Amino acid sequence: MNVRKIALEAIEKIITKNAFSNIVVNEYLNKFEFSPEDKALFTKLTYGTVQNMITIDYYLHPFIGHKKQKSWVKHLLYMSCYQLVYLDIPEYAVLNEAVEIANTKDRAIGSFVNAVLRNFLRHDLRSLEGLDEIETLSVKHSHPSWLVSFLLKDYNYDTVEKILRENMTVRDEGIRINTLKASNEEVYKTLDQEGIPYQASELVQNGFSTNHNLTKHPLFTKGKITVQDLSAQLVSEVVDPKEAQLVLDLAAAPGGKSSHLAALMNNQGRIDACDIFPHKIKLMENGFKRLGVKCVKTQIIDARRLQDVVMEETYDHILADMPCSGLGVLSHKVDLKYQINIKAIDEIIKLQAEILESTWKLVKRGGFYTYSTCTINKEENEEQIKTFLENHPDFEIVYEKVILPFEHHSDGFYICKMRRN
Repeated sequence: MNVRKIALEAIEKIITKNAFSNIVVNEYLNKFEFSPEDKALFTKLTYGTVQNMITIDYYLHPFIGHKKQKSWVKHLLYMSCYQLVYLDIPEYAVLNEAVEIANTKDRAIGSFVNAVLRNFLRHDLRSLEGLDEIETLSVKHSHPSWLVSFLLKDYNYDTVEKILRENMTVRDEGIRINTLKASNEEVYKTLDQEGIPYQASELVQNGFSTNHNLTKHPLFTKGKITVQDLSAQLVSEVVDPKEAQLVLDLAAAPGGKSSHLAALMNNQGRIDACDIFPHKIKLMENGFKRLGVKCVKTQIIDARRLQDVVMEETYDHILADMPCSGLGVLSHKVDLKYQINIKAIDEIIKLQAEILESTWKLVKRGGFYTYSTCTINKEENEEQIKTFLENHPDFEIVYEKVILPFEHHSDGFYICKMRRN
C-alpha cells in the first residue's frame, strides 16, 4: 500500500472538488487497512499539505513559475515540499516516492518532478523580504490575503498574527464529561490510573483537553465523556437552564450543546432540538442514546419556520447557535479558509438576521435568548446583536464574551445572552 499515493488522492479531492477535509480523511481511513504508522502518516500528509498550501506554493514558485501543470502534479509537488520542509523524513525517501508516483502516470512528468524537487533542495527557503504586511502574514501563516485583510478590520496586527499562528497549530482535543453518567472525579481517576495525559479546563466546569484519542475508550463508548470543544461547552453553561424549564435549540446538530443542556437540567424539563437535515437528526438521536439523554425532542424544521408552528412566548430559553463563517474553527477545518469568501459571509449575515427576527417572539417575557457563533467576525457577532437590540429595545444583554482561538487553545467563539424584559 502506497500511503503517499492515497494521500495525494485525498488532497486532490479536497482541493479540486472542495470536499470537506475531515470527511475525506475519515472516508479513506475507513476504506483502507492502514497500520498505525501509515494511518498517522496519511493523516499528517493530507491535513498538513492542505493547511500549509499557500506557504508551500510561495516556496515552490521560483522552481515551477507560472507554467500550468495538471492539478495532480502540482499537488504531488505540494505534498513532497510539505514533507521536506515540515516533517523529519529523509530527502531521498521523499524524492523517490514522488518520482515513483509520477512515473506510474507519465515518465516525462516523473523527470519533471525529480528536477523540481532537486532544484528546490539546492536552495534556501524563499525569503519573505519585500512582502507587505498583509502578504507577510498570508505567506507566513498560510491564509489567503483577503482573509488576513478581513480580520485586520476587526483586530490589530499582533492579535491577527496570534490568531493565524494558533490556526496552524495541532491542538489537543476538547472533551466534556457527561454528568448524566459520571463525575469529574470518576473520569479523572480513570485517566490517571491508565496514564492518559489530560489538562482540566479553567474555562468550563466539566471539560478537559487531551492529545489522546479517546473515541474507542470505554469512557466514550459508555457515554461518560464526549468530544466537544471547550469554547462550545461554555455556550450551554452560559444558557444555564434549570430543571423543568422549556428550552429551544434552534440549530442543534450535531447535538453537542443539546446533550450538554440536558445534563445541566438533569434530564428534567424539555429541550426541542431542531435541524433541517434528516441525517443530522439521526446523528443527534444516536448521540443522545449513547449519552443517556432523555429530555430532548428532535424536530426537522427550518428555524425560520418555527414561528408558524410554535406559539409566542413558549420557551424559557432559546439557544441560537447560528450558521456562521466558521472563522474560529480554522485549526481543525483546514480547507475552510480556501472555500469561504466575502459573498458567502454576506449571505450568512443575512440568514442570521432572518433567524433572529423570526424566533425572538418565541421566548417568554423574562426569558433568555442566547446567540452564539464559532466565528470571530464582528459583523456576524457584535454588530449583528447591536442591530437586533436597536430594533428590539425590550431585550438587554446580560452576558457577552468573545473567545479568540489563542486565548484558551480552543475554537474562536462569540456568546451573547439576552433577557427579554
